[in-house]
Amino acid sequence: MPRSFSIVVLIALGAAGVLAQGTAPPSFEVATIKRSTADSPPQSIRRLPGGRLVTSNTPLPTLIAWAYGVDDGRLFGVPKGLDASSFDVVAKAPEQEPAPGQMQLMMRSLLAERFTLVVHHETRDLTAYSLVADVGGPKVKVVDSPDRPDANPFTMSSAGRLTGTRVTADMLAKVLSNQLGRPVQNDTGFTSAFDFTLLWSPDTAPVDDPQRPALLTAVREQLGFRLVAKKTTVDVIVIDRVDTNPTAN
Repeated sequence: MPRSFSIVVLIALGAAGVLAQGTAPPSFEVATIKRSTADSPPQSIRRLPGGRLVTSNTPLPTLIAWAYGVDDGRLFGVPKGLDASSFDVVAKAPEQEPAPGQMQLMMRSLLAERFTLVVHHETRDLTAYSLVADVGGPKVKVVDSPDRPDANPFTMSSAGRLTGTRVTADMLAKVLSNQLGRPVQNDTGFTSAFDFTLLWSPDTAPVDDPQRPALLTAVREQLGFRLVAKKTTVDVIVIDRVDTNPTAN
């Protein structure tokens, strides 16, 4: 992920909701899709007040992965060159405050309508990670706050610099999954909300300080958690069909 971007993590972001049989999937009230240009803001997916969703400079595979609540490592059948073009999306939900996960379901409908996206689920044996507490316990800043997390609790202001505000270990596992491209399961047993800043040296982009550690080392040294690799059977999304050019707004 070579570009700077902010990260949206919704409370229900692993499942993105399950529809009852026969229920029509939710859709945006209005949505525009444009190809990103040199003038587009850095890559981001942002949920804004008033039921608005705005994405900038976001490759189509990233939109699909976000809509289905999977990391890059669980998205298969991606056509060659699909990530060559990025898109700016501006959409509004019918509700002022959609329930957690609803925005992702609406994005699925938008992708199906405008990019003729068709996918199916499979289970595959993949390398995953277990997030556990390191010896000595977590080093994060515990916050005693009854407030719910912000709509955008994670921010990546530059490559290899991630901050979180009033997040949980479950939410951290999800965002680490996005960075690693592999499933990450929260096995910490840590239930407090916390703030943190994580600095590491990503494989895909240069950073100001070349002495930064790799991500797994940074998580252990700076946050007091460890990522333990394991083989597991996970749900994946397989792309059956997708067009690179969206239908007109």
